[in-house]
Order: sequence, then structure tokens, then C-alpha cells
Amino acid sequence: MSSERREPPAPSASQAGSSTPPQAQSWQPAPSEHGLPVPDRYGRDRLVLLVQDPSHVFAYWEVAPETLARVRAEAGSNAAAVLVLHGPGGAEQREVDLNGGNYYLAVAPGSLYEAELCLRAGDGRLIRIAMSNRIHTPAAGPSWRTDESWMEVDESFQDLLALAGVPGTLGSSMGSGSGQRFRNVRQIRVRPLGEEAEVSGGAIAAP
Repeated sequence: MSSERREPPAPSASQAGSSTPPQAQSWQPAPSEHGLPVPDRYGRDRLVLLVQDPSHVFAYWEVAPETLARVRAEAGSNAAAVLVLHGPGGAEQREVDLNGGNYYLAVAPGSLYEAELCLRAGDGRLIRIAMSNRIHTPAAGPSWRTDESWMEVDESFQDLLALAGVPGTLGSSMGSGSGQRFRNVRQIRVRPLGEEAEVSGGAIAAP
């Protein structure tokens, strides 16, 4: 049986004329994963205070349905929801909307506060729903304290600052002889008020 080599067929004229380069596909960003949605409620009773500024506090809360049903049955149908703020001036009551979930409170700077979310019965009784965390509001201005203690620094430490080129120190622009002078500084003592610490080899260490 004779083996005969066959050549592949030549492309037709239509195939030869339609050899166009492939079109480049436009880049598409990968789909982002946002994860699970943040729930509106977590199903537990809580009251949280957050400091907004020295004079204002933000309160937000959540009340579970079973808790609300229990306290309403105890307080009566005409009970009002109140936010009781405990501060340096005593306790203040503010009527709030439980469904609103938050409330802004005016406070005094530099003071401790905590709050209770309650139902106030017709006879004035307060039935607690949740207790908040305790917060401390910042001061409204610079500190009034002027009793800072400053450490005493001897001349050897000033020499080290000058050798390091710290601006404003005497001799900070020393010449080439400063290297030998730096090697001669073996130990430098920094004496704070009431105690003593040692600086050796550029690091401060306890005596």
C-alpha cells in the first residue's frame, strides 16, 4: 500500500480577506462584596451614652419587644417613656419617644454622667428598662492645673544636646573636635525632682 502525502487545502478567498485582529475586551472591575447587612436591632435591651462635645451627650437605645410588653403591663397604659440623666446636679427626667431610639442631652463640661431609660407610671413610679454606661465630659477649655514638675538637667546633658546639633543649645555648631568631646562623655545624669535617673550611651535607664 503506497503512502501518499496530502497537502492541506488552501484557504478560500473569503477566508483570506477576513483575517481581522480580535477585538480587545473592555476592563470590568470585580464585583465588590459588601457582606451581610448591618441589622437595625440586635434583640437586647441597652442604653448607650456617647460624648459629642463638652456640653452635649448623645444617647441611643434598644428595647426588646418582650421587655417593653412586660414594663408596660407593670406601668399601666398611660405610662410615659423618660430618660433619667444622673449628673453632678442630681437627676433630670426627659420624656422621649421609645421608637425614636436616640436623644441629645445638654450637659456640663468636666462632669460624670450616667442615664436610665424608664417608663414613668401615672403615680410617678419609675420602672427601669435599661441602664447606660458612665461617661466623663471633657473640659471646655485649657487645664487650670499649673503644678507641673520640671526635671533639673545638668551641664553634661546640655553638652550632649549641643553635640547632637539640637537648635538653640549653646555650641550646637561645633567643629570637628566635637567628636572627641562626645567620646569623652561617659555618663550623663538627669535628675528629676524627687528622683534620679541615669543616661548612659544615649539611653535613659533607672538607677
